[in-house]
Amino acid sequence: MLKYKYFNRDKESLIVMIHGFLGSIQTFLPAKERLLSHTDVLLVECPGHGAAFNTDETWSFDAIAASLTQTLTRYRNQYTEIILYGYSMGGRIALYTALHYPELIDKLIIESATPGIEDEQLRKERIQQDEERSNWIETDYPAFIKHWEKLSLFKTYHPLTDAQQTRQREIRMHHEPMGIAKALREYGTGRQPNLWPLLPSFNKPVLLLTGSLDKKFESIAKRMVEALPDARHMIIEAGHTIHVENLKIFDTIIVSFIKEENHD
Repeated sequence: MLKYKYFNRDKESLIVMIHGFLGSIQTFLPAKERLLSHTDVLLVECPGHGAAFNTDETWSFDAIAASLTQTLTRYRNQYTEIILYGYSMGGRIALYTALHYPELIDKLIIESATPGIEDEQLRKERIQQDEERSNWIETDYPAFIKHWEKLSLFKTYHPLTDAQQTRQREIRMHHEPMGIAKALREYGTGRQPNLWPLLPSFNKPVLLLTGSLDKKFESIAKRMVEALPDARHMIIEAGHTIHVENLKIFDTIIVSFIKEENHD
């Protein structure tokens, strides 16, 4: 179900990185170069992303987490520490997995993601919105991508270079529309279980990252810090995509968190 790219430098720790909606393994190739000086890296490609996928599979949060835990279990005894990181959609997968299988990780990093929608009516409305977007993806994917890139959510603190914009567009256009539509229908925000009640029981160190322009997710992260026993929140000069907009700071923060001793 999940595809991976593993970079082994015989380090004591492993960071597992999950991209967001319309991203891919390619998203984190720039970030992993510096990270490899400090940790081994496992990049995860989510269901429906990339050129190869099985539409007969069920891509629920349970199913995706079960697939991810098989991989985490495989590496559990090989490393002193496993850090699970996720951005946006990948952050929701990472959070779900960490809360249900805490024994498989040592630290958690969440960038620009939510524990879910608490209000049932709002959840139904989001499911409907995800369905409408999925239909659009299936009928006119290029038009959807143009719309997506103009959302206020992706307003940047530092303007992206032409090369960065081109790279982001190439990654998004590489996907098969049917896979992206299925992904949004089956594990979009509307389909995510409400994880807020589970946060107080998660005792591992958590780092929450949000951009200074991303007020919605800044507010969410502040609530998460209050609910989690061992969490901190850092606000970076960026919008929603910190790892793209401010890569140097992103890498520095991740490396610093990896080097810290566990609090227990």
